[in-house]
Amino acid sequence: MGRFFALLLLPILLFGGSMKPFKWNDGESFLTFLERKKLPLSVYYNLDKEDQKLTEDIPYSANCQMMLDEKKRIRQILIPVNDELQLQIYFTPKKRYEMKVVPIVSQQYTETLYVPIKTLPYDDILKTTGSKNLASEFVKMFKGKVDFRKGFKVGDPIILVYTQKYRLGKPFSMPEVHGAMVEINGKRVTVYRHSDGRFYDEKGGQYEKFLFKAPVQRPRITSRFTKSRYHPILHRYRAHLGVDFGARPGTPILATGDGRVVFAGFSRGYGKTIKIRHSNGLTSLYAHQKSFRSGIHNGSRVKQGEVIGYVGSSGLSSGPHLHFGMYAGSSAIDPMSVMKKKIEGFTGKERKAFLAIRDKMDKVFKKALKTKPVRKPYFDFKETYYVDSETFKPKPF
Repeated sequence: MGRFFALLLLPILLFGGSMKPFKWNDGESFLTFLERKKLPLSVYYNLDKEDQKLTEDIPYSANCQMMLDEKKRIRQILIPVNDELQLQIYFTPKKRYEMKVVPIVSQQYTETLYVPIKTLPYDDILKTTGSKNLASEFVKMFKGKVDFRKGFKVGDPIILVYTQKYRLGKPFSMPEVHGAMVEINGKRVTVYRHSDGRFYDEKGGQYEKFLFKAPVQRPRITSRFTKSRYHPILHRYRAHLGVDFGARPGTPILATGDGRVVFAGFSRGYGKTIKIRHSNGLTSLYAHQKSFRSGIHNGSRVKQGEVIGYVGSSGLSSGPHLHFGMYAGSSAIDPMSVMKKKIEGFTGKERKAFLAIRDKMDKVFKKALKTKPVRKPYFDFKETYYVDSETFKPKPF
């Protein structure tokens, strides 16, 4: 039935209250949120600095939950940080509020979807699945390869193979597309996701033309991106939603790609920070800077490789380094997954592995063209879990 990741859902029946869903406000800081909800700021200040920094990565689209008791007092708030971890604010038996980083429990399914084109692929996929994320992923994958505004016939097929996480029968987080195919007037165009997380055509050519470069010269990675890991000594869940590059103070920081500066300022966690919006929709983040290059400000246009600032240790930092982040919308992704490869194309064992992925996906496409599978929503409430407020372990209802 798929593997389980996370939803912390404290049973409301335990205290006879109600659950109130809400979305995280775009641009709201965690401290402002606590003040607005009349919660003690100690919830934030009692965290270690790594977890404090995590509060700055809450997606503005995050679907949060607030549990209230019969007197409308807050008993628990769940705030997803990514699709594996969330922040849990809870009222303890000692009558105080605390917060922990805990896993989200969800279900995962791999689906094959067949959609005949009727108007435009984005609209047709959205109407069929109700998923804006899946529709956007498809259009992005074929951008520059297929002009969907002309040339197709009504009924030309689209096939998508993807893995989607579900929470209470509803799609949760971004789908992971493994392969896609579209047939326009008899011409078939295919895309395949390799094990490196990037998309390639049938010959192994990389689809993504907007490729990023390292933000420092001679990069030395000291900490890699991870959505979730359990620290065996601290006995807690941690996440590192970026890549750290070790460098001396004052080392020039380079724009990873062409774009526009959408933020150049200070945050408590990341210190002096610059964010750059790129033409492919991604946003890069450069944190803990010592200073910005003269002339860099909100609205500045920058070129790939241009100096934008200098390595430092501002904010919640244990020493000089560059914390480098990459975001799709407001959700953090692994920056290394979009870095330019040193060698274009595949050779040796890597090529053999890609061809195996391609051939397997082609068989799925061939079968889907015959069977025309339609997406069936999953509503399996038997596998709903909550997290015990004392042990923080998932338990079935």
